[in-house]
Amino acid sequence: MGFRGSRVRIPPSRPSLPPYPVSPVSFAEPLTSDSQTLGRLLLLATPFVALLAALPGGGWLLPLVAPLTVYVWFARRVRFGDYLGAWTLGMAWAGLLSLGVIVLVLLWPEAARGVLYGEPYREEMFGWIRTGEGREVTPAEFVPQHLLHLGVFIVLCWASGGYLGLALGAALVAYMSYFVGGYAAAAGSPLVGPVVAWVPWSVLRVAAFVLVGSVLARPLLLRRPWPFERREAMLLALAATGIVGDLLIKTLAAPAYGEFLRGFAAPFFD
Repeated sequence: MGFRGSRVRIPPSRPSLPPYPVSPVSFAEPLTSDSQTLGRLLLLATPFVALLAALPGGGWLLPLVAPLTVYVWFARRVRFGDYLGAWTLGMAWAGLLSLGVIVLVLLWPEAARGVLYGEPYREEMFGWIRTGEGREVTPAEFVPQHLLHLGVFIVLCWASGGYLGLALGAALVAYMSYFVGGYAAAAGSPLVGPVVAWVPWSVLRVAAFVLVGSVLARPLLLRRPWPFERREAMLLALAATGIVGDLLIKTLAAPAYGEFLRGFAAPFFD
């Protein structure tokens, strides 16, 4: 027949790329050793950012500057889909910032008073510990506040590639840490006091917020309005579970935990 002996050439197919990189090194040039060293040094410098509270206007300057010690490396991990790396980096940054504020409160309390909303929050938390009453044990008050913080955080992360979300997170971590440092000083326990004063539901909230920020920073970084697939949906569901868990644990455990904190620092709160 007419087709006998003819050859049909099929062009070789190109391997399809995944919708997102599996790891930050798969689709990006590796970081140089100098860049890695600089990243570690900047991250380790995070506690010293707390000293900005001593400056005029430092209460606002601190949260706006604090993300500079982590953002470039955080954004790189987000851009290439390394959400675990971004979350781990964000949690380390938050912990170091908290450490800086706590140490500042313990060693230089006059300077620490520059922390935005730090003193009002400390007074509110001390009132809860002393009397067992206040917003900390009133869901009708703390649930709307936490949801407002979450809503603003989501908008800021989406609009700024995560930077302003980190700034808001820095402000929240700073004033919570101001209370933690104040409690440690009141209890006369600079080592154990901060551990017990960082109430577990707040730690869970910070972890959930960092995960939300790691995912929602990605659209602007990729310049795509909706770069999300099933993996991102699962991560956001995990973060939502943490946020709900924060509210439930706080509702159920705050009264008893307040009594525990009062007993731990009994001489001060008696």
